[in-house]
Amino acid sequence: MSETDPVCAAIVGLGRWGKNLVTATKNAPDHPLRFLQGVTRTPLKVMDFTKHHGILVSDNYDVMLADSAIQAVVLATPHSQHCDQICKAAKAGKHVFVEKPLALTFEDAQRAVDTCNTHGVTLAIGFNRRFLPAYQELYNVQTEGTLGAALHIDANFSGPFGYQYTPDMWRGSTSENPAGGMAAMGIHMLDTMIHLLGPVESVCTLSRRRAVDAPLDDTTNVQLLFQCGATGSLTTLMATQSIWRLQLFGAAGWCAINDQHNLELALIDKEPSVKDYEPTDTLADELAAFADCARGHSTFPVTHQEALAGVAAMEAISLSAAN
Repeated sequence: MSETDPVCAAIVGLGRWGKNLVTATKNAPDHPLRFLQGVTRTPLKVMDFTKHHGILVSDNYDVMLADSAIQAVVLATPHSQHCDQICKAAKAGKHVFVEKPLALTFEDAQRAVDTCNTHGVTLAIGFNRRFLPAYQELYNVQTEGTLGAALHIDANFSGPFGYQYTPDMWRGSTSENPAGGMAAMGIHMLDTMIHLLGPVESVCTLSRRRAVDAPLDDTTNVQLLFQCGATGSLTTLMATQSIWRLQLFGAAGWCAINDQHNLELALIDKEPSVKDYEPTDTLADELAAFADCARGHSTFPVTHQEALAGVAAMEAISLSAAN
């Protein structure tokens, strides 16, 4: 792989989100990741899309992995399939980008990480909100000590997504989506919480189905205790108007992101400040970072330790919600 050639990749899973990932790279000039192939259960359904983007498509994952022209795979597949697909790709020498969650169980997540490490390939997890400029500034505020000792973090990522799901969709099944909107939305907030405060020590979950037709909980709230001693509250609803809010409280003040692009900082005895950020294509950004890692130039922002901590917390949240 040369310093300038794009990383040649295959997209696995060409539903709505897989198409979004492809489109993000195609819309970005000189993007360092180039999709050459696609793998999906029903190629005929995506022929127009793949033809438009110059992607060969099939339903055979193993044949794609055997192609020496493919250097990396991007997985936008059901969560329960991730571990086996990651391990197969790693053993074939392919770098792997996988949409969140990495896995549904800590055991599977650890096996995926270990296999990628053993075979010397990159494993990147798709938490695109890490690439928001407003979030990166909040992280800087926290790590510089501006807020003082971390006390509490509060997050809400909700939307009307649940109304689109039906029982025959994998996104509409409880086996793929335990604890309501956690796997679709809340897990993004859980990742930022762990990035800011470290691993979770314990959780308590309330999760109920109130409005949607699919057999999913649409109203979920999680209380968290972090190993650092800070507390947290995470809410994700699948049957309401969209909201995205993350607020970190410290002994010297608080900092909050509203709707992903607005950062508010309020310190004790100081005038509050508000800064707006221009929207960015975080999908293109995360895939560019992945390509850079595949070339051996950098380390992906989401560490394996953070990803494993997130799966452990997610599994605990799911177990708590079921009780």
